[in-house]
Amino acid sequence: MTLPARGLYLHLPFCLRKCRYCDFTVRVLQKRTQITRYLEALGHELKALGQIPQTLETLYLGGGTPSLLNQAELSVLIAALRQHLDLSQIKEWTLEVNPETGSKAYFEFCRTQGINRISLGIQSFNPAELEACGRSHRLEDIQTCLQALRESGFENISFDLIFGLPGQNLASWQNTLEQALNHRPSHLSLYGLEVHAGTEFGWLEQKQRLSRPHEDEEVAMYQWACERLQQAGYDHYEIANWALPGKASQHNQLYWLAAPVLAAGVGAHGYWQNRRYANSEDLLHYYAQIENGHWAWEHTPVQSPQEAAAERIMLGLRLLQTGLDAQRFEADFGLPLTQASPELLALQAEGRLFCEQGHWKLAPESVMLSNEIFAQLLEPRL
Repeated sequence: MTLPARGLYLHLPFCLRKCRYCDFTVRVLQKRTQITRYLEALGHELKALGQIPQTLETLYLGGGTPSLLNQAELSVLIAALRQHLDLSQIKEWTLEVNPETGSKAYFEFCRTQGINRISLGIQSFNPAELEACGRSHRLEDIQTCLQALRESGFENISFDLIFGLPGQNLASWQNTLEQALNHRPSHLSLYGLEVHAGTEFGWLEQKQRLSRPHEDEEVAMYQWACERLQQAGYDHYEIANWALPGKASQHNQLYWLAAPVLAAGVGAHGYWQNRRYANSEDLLHYYAQIENGHWAWEHTPVQSPQEAAAERIMLGLRLLQTGLDAQRFEADFGLPLTQASPELLALQAEGRLFCEQGHWKLAPESVMLSNEIFAQLLEPRL
């Protein structure tokens, strides 16, 4: 049975500059004609996606810096979305925003178009840390942007923050999180810094010139954040995500539940008919794919049952409140969960996992060890 797609991720790759840690598919914006050409290609891809059965509940405009699109460019994009897709059932429409972009008038326009959630890329409230990361914004930009968002009527605002940054320590991380809480965002995503080859940080680390907090201090940062956010009334619903009651990211939950989510744009990743597909990360190659009608979802192999099951186990365990649904797993894969992955029982005996009303979950003290736990669950027996 083919399930209709429930979400759409749309990638807008342009940025004012590339952050020193960034491993995403981004392009530095040099002239507005770059956006014009890109939107034209997106329109063709959205037309093709419109042929896929869908009941879209969420729409996510990510990047890059989607808020670099001016009002006229955003209008072109939204017109293409409405022309080719049915947006009538959208419950959550997120726009990623960098603090140095946007205005009250711009955000008011976003709201009139149906955008109802903002993901704000703050990363840190420490000026030295922002500078070290190569971020374009400053502290005053954060305040100005938040004021414009609030005055334009946005209430559902998520903050992205990073811990483990060069020069950061527990005290500066605590200060960043306290300043974030002063603004009472509806949602927070907290990410430990990952250093990738091919980035400026990757080059510095290779040369042993990247000064990062010790691993034990990063663990202390995460554990303190867990405790502080619980005190502040936030639900820790996924390993890296916290939300006020009722404000968990609906779009991201589709990923963790392995629901069909379409994707468009250079480097975008989607999931359709048991295929994990990805568009080319090379912009010129992406344009060639669009011109030739070569759609990634049509040319990606179907996951094997073992691949799909391993992914389901890992994604389900990331959800700290709902966990991995054993009944759903058996219905989808035809085998009891613990028979497919008896390692779960061993991890339960070690106290790393527990099972509550048929839902398997990470023990609170095991969350920081999740990658080690997931590595033991990569080969289900189907």
